[in-house]
Amino acid sequence: MKQKRIADVMSPKEMKGILSIVALNKLSPKDEIVKKWSVLGFEIKFRWRSKNNLWGRFGGGWNWALGFEASGSSINIMLLIFTIGIHKPKKE
Repeated sequence: MKQKRIADVMSPKEMKGILSIVALNKLSPKDEIVKKWSVLGFEIKFRWRSKNNLWGRFGGGWNWALGFEASGSSINIMLLIFTIGIHKPKKE
């Protein structure tokens, strides 16, 4: 099976849009606090972002979130203005 290239699945207009978003992300200030800890074999990450970030506190323009996301060995807990992530790394 032949591997597809980006140009095969995206129009030039879509590619320009994505490049514009990447450029805006580099230009906008990122007010953010990230702290990481390792406790009993779990990695815990606290992340707070300013509501003035280009994509909001939680990405996609969202500034408020309450709930959780779980996937495999990870869980993210959103508490209105910050996120706490808990992850169990795989042993190698």
